Amino acid sequence: MTTAQTDNDPHPPRHDVQFWEPRRVLTLDAARRHSVIVFQTRRVLMVLAGLLVLVLFWFFIKAPTTIIPTDNPDEAVKMVNPVYRGQTSDNLPYRITADAAIRLLRSPDEMKLTNPVLNFLRNDAAGQSVILALSGAYNVETEVLELSQEVNLKTDDGYACTTNHARILVKDKRIEGDQSINCTGDFGQAEGNAYEINDGYSEFVFKNGMSAQLVARKASEVMSAPHGTAPDEDITKDNNNANNSPLKLSFGGDEPIDVKADRAVYKGPKTTLSGNVLIIQGSSKIYADRMDMFREELVDADGKMVGYGNINKIVALDNFKYETPENAVLGEKGVYERDKDIITVTGNVEFTQENSNSVSGNKMVYDLTANRVSFGGDCLGRNCKPNGRVNIRVGQ
Repeated sequence: MTTAQTDNDPHPPRHDVQFWEPRRVLTLDAARRHSVIVFQTRRVLMVLAGLLVLVLFWFFIKAPTTIIPTDNPDEAVKMVNPVYRGQTSDNLPYRITADAAIRLLRSPDEMKLTNPVLNFLRNDAAGQSVILALSGAYNVETEVLELSQEVNLKTDDGYACTTNHARILVKDKRIEGDQSINCTGDFGQAEGNAYEINDGYSEFVFKNGMSAQLVARKASEVMSAPHGTAPDEDITKDNNNANNSPLKLSFGGDEPIDVKADRAVYKGPKTTLSGNVLIIQGSSKIYADRMDMFREELVDADGKMVGYGNINKIVALDNFKYETPENAVLGEKGVYERDKDIITVTGNVEFTQENSNSVSGNKMVYDLTANRVSFGGDCLGRNCKPNGRVNIRVGQ
């Protein structure tokens, strides 16, 4: 009987080891291949990422900027041929037009105007007046019109002014400017380094130094001229009319009067000059600290006032001096009356002749027509008479 040998070894030998080495080699090869793939993939991804960054960078540079809507204070609204209407404080209409208007959001009440034009009425019985410029700004809330560049004013009653700045308080009917102005009208021609036009455009104020020239007008010219005709306009003259003789302005002549002062106020028939006042006509001069000049009022056959004529009275105050090549008169006050053709001087009067003879007193009357000087009150000089009066013949 054959007995089979039984392997009773508790730890029989394993035959797996024989397979481990090839599998290990295969695993290492696979790992290397995997690593290569991963490495290659990473390089590709890095290149793609770089390309993507370059593409995005190029896009942000070249792509248009996206504008997020905001409240831009400089944003503007432009209007073509705008019209603004309103009423003055005395309920008279006015109208402002322009070629164009621009409104900024930061100041919605203010309009920048191109070629603005203001049409207004001085009073309810007057015709239309106009003021225009190359540029300006209008505040619809305050009703203030600011004009600049070639500002021109023409009123229905014949006044014409040019300047480069005008601030018009439209509702209050006032104008003020800080630049020079040149005006012509019934008062002649006047210039000032600054100005105001007040009281419903009826008062002209020339400031910071002014000069003017007043030209004699014949009575028939004023009476026959259409209402609002300026002094320099051509007017048909009737040479056979006795009223055509020139009216004297002052000092016994009809030559133009040149005026200089620190300040002048023209209102109706009265002109007030102040500060270093000098009036020149021909060879005659009047100096004073202040001077009031009055013009005659002219009326038609119906008694209606149609304009102002020539100067018929001058009242000069403080440091008065009347001077001609032959004589000089000093005093505190001097009054010229055209209808009487006399100058009355009062207050510490001193009269000096060409030959240096002088007479002084409290009052002196200078008759320009008769060329005679008379003193009243106390006087000094060899020609004084016991009654305190003296008559001097000038030019003998």
